[in-house]
Amino acid sequence: MIESQNIRQILAIMVTDIVDYTETMNNDEDKAWEYLKKQRTLIAPMISKMNGHMFKEMGDGTFSKFKSAIDAVHCAVKIQEEAINNELPIRISVHLGDVMDDGVDVIGTGVNIASRINSLAKTSGIVISEDVWRQVRNQADLDATSMGQKEIKGIHQTVEVFELTFSPDGSVTKKVKVTETVTITDEDGKKVQAETAKKEFIKKVAIFPFEYDGEDESLNFLKYGFPFGCCISLLQDPLIELEFPNKMEFGGEDFINKLQKSGYDRGKNAPMPLKKKIAKELHCDYFVSGKIEFISSNYQITCKVFSSKNGKLLNETTKSAPNYQSLIDIFSMQIRKDIRIPPSHIDEIENLPFVELTTEKVEVFKKYIEGLIEKEFENNYETSFNWIKEAVSTDPTFSLANFSLAFIGFLSNNQDFMEEANKAINSAIAHIYKLPDRLSYLIKMLNYLLFKGEPEKAEKVIKMWKRQYPESISPLLVLGNLYRNRMKHKEAIDLYNEILSKYPDYYNAYNNLHLCFYLLGDYKNALINAEQYMKNCPTEAVSYENIADIYSRMCESEKAKDYFEQALMLESDNCDYMASIAMEEFKLGNFSVAEDQLNDALTFCKSNNDFSKTYKKLSIYYSFRGKMKLSIDFSEKENHYLSKFYTPVDALLMSIFNLDNYVLIGQKDIALKKQSERTKGLVHPWSLLAGLGEIFLYDEYNQDEKLLESGIKKVKEFLSIKPMDHIKIFQSYGNAQLYLFHKKFKEAIKEFYIVLTNFPDMKNHLIKQIMICHNENNDFQSAIKIGNDILQKDPNSPSIILEIVKSYISDGDTERAKEHLTKLLSIWEDADEEYLRFQDAKKLWKELNTVKEPA
Repeated sequence: MIESQNIRQILAIMVTDIVDYTETMNNDEDKAWEYLKKQRTLIAPMISKMNGHMFKEMGDGTFSKFKSAIDAVHCAVKIQEEAINNELPIRISVHLGDVMDDGVDVIGTGVNIASRINSLAKTSGIVISEDVWRQVRNQADLDATSMGQKEIKGIHQTVEVFELTFSPDGSVTKKVKVTETVTITDEDGKKVQAETAKKEFIKKVAIFPFEYDGEDESLNFLKYGFPFGCCISLLQDPLIELEFPNKMEFGGEDFINKLQKSGYDRGKNAPMPLKKKIAKELHCDYFVSGKIEFISSNYQITCKVFSSKNGKLLNETTKSAPNYQSLIDIFSMQIRKDIRIPPSHIDEIENLPFVELTTEKVEVFKKYIEGLIEKEFENNYETSFNWIKEAVSTDPTFSLANFSLAFIGFLSNNQDFMEEANKAINSAIAHIYKLPDRLSYLIKMLNYLLFKGEPEKAEKVIKMWKRQYPESISPLLVLGNLYRNRMKHKEAIDLYNEILSKYPDYYNAYNNLHLCFYLLGDYKNALINAEQYMKNCPTEAVSYENIADIYSRMCESEKAKDYFEQALMLESDNCDYMASIAMEEFKLGNFSVAEDQLNDALTFCKSNNDFSKTYKKLSIYYSFRGKMKLSIDFSEKENHYLSKFYTPVDALLMSIFNLDNYVLIGQKDIALKKQSERTKGLVHPWSLLAGLGEIFLYDEYNQDEKLLESGIKKVKEFLSIKPMDHIKIFQSYGNAQLYLFHKKFKEAIKEFYIVLTNFPDMKNHLIKQIMICHNENNDFQSAIKIGNDILQKDPNSPSIILEIVKSYISDGDTERAKEHLTKLLSIWEDADEEYLRFQDAKKLWKELNTVKEPA
């Protein structure tokens, strides 16, 4: 039958070949002839039945054409099943290509490739080219394994070839066991059986917000809401790990920070190379982006899935429907197929419709997402709370929305919202059965940690999650963060080493390890792990930033500066790296250079986080230079920008903690007034945490015992309500100050060292306090020794220099005292006259240089 004459078109070409036919002919002609008869009996009818046409038979081989790649592959499977049953050893290949078809014969490169990849198939096997796999991979009954890129004779490029997986029992894909049953014990001691994923089948996916540029602004929420919904659905599959820019529900703070740092805080119009870069830095195998349109009363969604390794588009799918919720189900299934989850697993795993996991009411989901957007991108907790409260008022069984409402209310700094939060968390728990396991574990953990004040039970919940999903990285990372928040750094170190033993390619574990050692003050091991991360991720700026931070803490400023500069080469507009280089210049004594660079860094700030970090460094710099009024101004600016992305509670607390500089310019009353006013803005129990501010206001220029005791009492009361381990350390700091006030120097020094062990970032301040203890105890040599230990590496630390001057004077070494005081006054050459430490330094200088009249 002649279909057309001399037409160039895209066709699927199927080639069959009897394996070792020539050798069989030489050894047993009858058997070879029998093979040939079986081939003619089986193949031609099947091709015709499957909408194909055999256009050539050459000896033991056949060539057929199909308009559909799916038909061609299904035909190949059917032929191979029959061939196996009839003991006919054939191999089959299929390629999709541009060919010339004259109605009788077909020629062209497409035919040549189909023929030449045929030899790559095993006996009774089927191979297909990448072009075919791209067309058929979405079929639930087809699966394949890549054989890699292959050189094809006569073709000037390689072709990726796939081996089709099928079984002779009639099913195309062989069933792959990707999960196994485990028995776990819950937080109440009950034993439960559950399915857990095998490590080799787990896929990690970064999902970006989708694009929407339609005129109907009421649909803007879907840019965030549609992929968010897909994430909820995908979490039903134990083979999938997810990254999404959402802090609490999906733990995507790092994702958000990377988008913000690049100037795409909402992910809108983020270029593809940036998406690939972020996905790789998040150690994801794939990343997903999409587009939303509303056409003729239908939602039309286009979803693209890419490989993070090379940025290659793996599949693009467009679907439309009048209900976007049904499209969430379709695309969460499509993404599974696109990332090559075995079809047999997809068929067997529980996959409830999206509305069963969340809410059937379209308006309820919309209000929920509007609330999340207000929290994530506007930092507007009040509007966010009201949106989500409307959602759960309409559908109180919406468990995830109840949890979000509870979390937002908990940190809203609004008494009414906090009371609602307690009700909401109970509703979330009551309907938690609706959610995928991993969201259930997260909600239970945070319920114990934040609402019930039972951190030990929170740990038990995550360990249960870990036992149910022993090959999943998610519970390990959550448990690691929980350990760090509880100051259990050694347990966290063991956990991150466990992650590396299971996932050697999860390089971010080296980052977590470096941070744990850093927080313990173990800079040697911190450096080892930071260097290991850099070795594996040499193109990431953060690799160099990590090492720079360690060298900075080790007071090796030249090395720190060098690594910050290397990080800046990779991210040339990163204001934080610029400001960090400036701070190292200050440590090296290059004051004017440091000041200029800090001001330059401000011009590169893009996000609120950028501004807050840069203003903080400016505040620290001017504090070091004795320009306290400028330091206070920049500290207030830092507070302003913190309020734009910190929770309402955290932002207000930070503004209370940063008032000590007022005391240092003789404005204690102003500090206390601001502290009181800002504390009034906090609701119970957060108002008790303002006690930390009272503790921080106590120093050698404000020895107000009642204020100090008030602060310690408030912190103790807070800890009885919310037992937060990191707050307990600051209680030790308050106790140390109280011991110092009562001249119990040994007890004070012991408590200061406890704080130093847990907060090495406060080293210089704590060493200064310890030196004060030694000086007041007349142990001047001890003060001199630990002061010099600091100054050998950090020679421009003003507070240490001033205290060691006092030590030398008290010890009778006026020459050393003059030497250090000269240096200090050069650092403070433009210091504010009101600065009390500057006044002390000038007074000491005058005393040291006054010639005493002989008696």
